[in-house]
This record gives sequence, structure tokens and C-alpha cells, in this order.
Amino acid sequence: MKITDKPYVIKVPIRVRGNTLGYDFISNLALDTYLLEDSSVILDFSDTKWFDGNLCSALGTILDDVKARRNTVFLRNLQRHVHQAFTKNKFLDTFGDIPISEDSLTIPYKKIGINENEQEAKDFFNDQLFNKPDMPLMSNEARKRVLVALFEVCVNALTHGECENVYVCGQIFPNKEIPEVSVTFSDMGRTIGANVNAFLKADLSGNKTILWALEDGNTTKVNTTGGIGLKLLQSLVVLNHGSLQIVSGDGFVEFLDGYNKEYELDGYFPGTIVTIKLRLKDSNFYVLSSEIDINDIF
Repeated sequence: MKITDKPYVIKVPIRVRGNTLGYDFISNLALDTYLLEDSSVILDFSDTKWFDGNLCSALGTILDDVKARRNTVFLRNLQRHVHQAFTKNKFLDTFGDIPISEDSLTIPYKKIGINENEQEAKDFFNDQLFNKPDMPLMSNEARKRVLVALFEVCVNALTHGECENVYVCGQIFPNKEIPEVSVTFSDMGRTIGANVNAFLKADLSGNKTILWALEDGNTTKVNTTGGIGLKLLQSLVVLNHGSLQIVSGDGFVEFLDGYNKEYELDGYFPGTIVTIKLRLKDSNFYVLSSEIDINDIF
């Protein structure tokens, strides 16, 4: 689809958060621009008072896909608060904005490519996530395992989704009633539904395929165990009283307080979005079960 006579203008909602309304906007943005070629796309933020910084990963995934089809993309009328957020997390660097030092309340926008060095990716998460103020405390071994789990989320997107890049961005919300950090991974590869249904030779809904992928040991890889990274992150968010959100295709599942909650999306995201939310100022200290010496328990 070509639009050459005038720009394609999309109004961004007043608030874009990690909920059904926010993911509906992101999904519809992906679909509305999916076939555009040789056009101009303008995102009009004139009414937007809030945009969760971590969701810049999903926005960047879509806009890079749009630009790959020879479209030009413009962000217009960003309100002061949104402009500050997009500058501090480095998202606007990709649109020629003047770079500034990242803010301590952000996990900067980053593309992790298929050839990314594993240690460099783990160092990024260690420095930009676990070294932030008020993050949950854990032993060195537990931190290493969580870093592996985060990297596995990226690897799964690159292998299962058959895409070249995974996009990451995070935001710390210290002023919420319960302070939290949110980190979002996004890709425009094959959906979880496409992979799972092809593997099972089934026709399950988007939500059911996500639930299948969340079950311990389930994987579409052959001759290997799977889901280790997600299972570890599920255990962490249960103990921390955080949450894990997965959006793929028309599915949206949130793992919260040990239970999976299913939501109906009006849109369809042609890829996968994974958001991990952790509570800050957690009084727990996390260790692996293998580190506990039963002889030290009284």
C-alpha cells in the first residue's frame, strides 16, 4: 500500500500504559502501518500526557519495521513530560535528538541483535537494571541466573520469532503507591500463536498458546527442555509480588500473584511483547534453593 499524496497521521492516545488500552493502541499501530511503503508517517502526540517509558521498546520495534519499507517517520507535538522521558531513555536518539546522559530512572532503549555477544547483553542488564537504586537484592548466583533468564527471553525471540533484533527498554516508577521497575522486550517476529499451533498442529487462541508456552517444560524447540528462563522469572515475580505480561498476536496474558489472567485485545500485534514488573524496596533477599545449606537452618 502506497500513500504518496499526504502523510499518514496517527493520533497517540492521552495515556499509553501497559494495559489493554495501551496494548490495543500499539497493536493497531503495527497493523495500520504494516503495509505502508514509500510514505510519510506522523505520530501526533499533541494529546498525549503519559507514555510508559518501557513501552518505547514496542514503539521502536514498529517504527523500525515501518522505516525498513522506505517510509519516513516523524514524532510531532511531544508534550514536555513525554519528550523528557523519550530523551532520558535514549529513544529519541534514533530520531536525531540531541543525546544526553541516561537518567537513573531508565533502562535505556536498546536493540539486541541476533549476533549480540551474550556477555555484553548480560552486562547491560546487570548495569542498567540490577545496579539501579532500590532493586531487589539477591545473591551473586541468583543474579547470574536471572541475567541468563533475561538473555533467554531475547534468544527465544530471535530463534522462535525468526527476527533480527529484540528491542529492550525500561522505566523505574518511584512515585507509584508501590514503586516498581518495568522492563519490556519486543520483537516483530513470528507470534507465539503461530509457533505453538504449528508445533502442536492445533488452532488454539492467542491466549491459550501463551498459556501453553508458560507451562513448565513446554517448548517448540525439538530435543531440548524449554521455558527455563520464563519459569525462573515467574518464580521471581511471585516472590516479589511483581508481574509478567505477554502480548502476542491477539493474546494478552498477565502472570500476577501466582495466577494467569487473560485479557481480550481489540488489536493484533504481529510479534511478541514481554513486560516484567518488579517491586522496588523489597525486603526479601533472593537466593537459589541450591545455595541453601540445610545444616544452617535452625
